[in-house]
Amino acid sequence: MKKRGIIVCITGVSMVVASFAIAVSILQQNGLEGDFSLPDLLDGMFDQTSENTMIASGDSASFSFDATDGTTHLLWGLQILDYQSNDAVAVSISNIYGDNFGSFASNQPAFFETLDIEKSDILNFNVENKGPRTITVVMMFTKNPEDSDKLADPNSPLNQMLVPLAAVAFLLIIGIIVIIAGTVIAIIDYKKRHNSEYV
Repeated sequence: MKKRGIIVCITGVSMVVASFAIAVSILQQNGLEGDFSLPDLLDGMFDQTSENTMIASGDSASFSFDATDGTTHLLWGLQILDYQSNDAVAVSISNIYGDNFGSFASNQPAFFETLDIEKSDILNFNVENKGPRTITVVMMFTKNPEDSDKLADPNSPLNQMLVPLAAVAFLLIIGIIVIIAGTVIAIIDYKKRHNSEYV
């Protein structure tokens, strides 16, 4: 009886289990159990983070960022700290003169966008809670991210945790592919064995 398909499947399952175990270990080493805050996770990666702010359903909260002092690009993001599946926000960006710099909507736990800064400005980010319940949000800002040493530093929190997690994700994908391949091989072997019984 050919068992190569089963062996390949077991190998794939082992890779998937190992990837989950490694991911849990990495998250626990970084103090991530249950809900977590990106500013805490990526400590030192942002030039400015807001206070955790509660926004009732239908209400708004404003956050400002001083995009002066040589700012040409701005990476900004928002996280819903206590996210649930029906949460949603809308973010509109303007300056003190009322100029509009764009509107964004999201129903994800966190999202990031970039903004080109053509001239020195103080930007206002108006966050409206579009969901049915009160949420807690935090905003993050980094100016000129392409020139930031924080993103290139191999000892940064980003590289120390996210890069290993990316490797784990790759291992997980390989494991799933191996499971699928093992299943296909097992089916082919079964059909060959089944057909040979009637020859």
